[in-house]
Amino acid sequence: MDGLARGQHFFRRLVVLACSRMSRFAAVGAFGAVLNLLIMAALLGGGTHYLLAAIVATELTILSNFLMHERLVFRDVRGARPFWQRLIVSFSFNNIETLVRMPVLVLLVDLLLVPSVVAQAATLTIAFLIRFAFTTRVIYRTRPAASRPVPVAALQEEQQS
Repeated sequence: MDGLARGQHFFRRLVVLACSRMSRFAAVGAFGAVLNLLIMAALLGGGTHYLLAAIVATELTILSNFLMHERLVFRDVRGARPFWQRLIVSFSFNNIETLVRMPVLVLLVDLLLVPSVVAQAATLTIAFLIRFAFTTRVIYRTRPAASRPVPVAALQEEQQS
């Protein structure tokens, strides 16, 4: 297999791995979003204010999503950081993201008169790509293995073979 063919093979495998991980991340996110909306709807049914219901639902699903990510999405790269560090970084990021998302929710519900559960669904959808990028690049990033420089003579020899 020549260098170009190896590069193409590597690239294809990388794309499959990334799409597979993103698909699993999306599935966990979809499950979490449905769970979030069900919790919020139940709290609204019990008379809770929509903003408090959204926050409680979000906190519960932040934790459940993290646990599902650990088990289903990033099982192969969990060793890069200790569990508690991953949990704290994930929980912190998702709470900051929630603090940014809540004013948008208030804007949609109070000013634009969008139903609260629909507005919550919209804000969760928008946040998906940001969460995926942060989670893969920060929480579960893998450190590249230290590589040794290959002498130029060895590369020339390989190309001639």
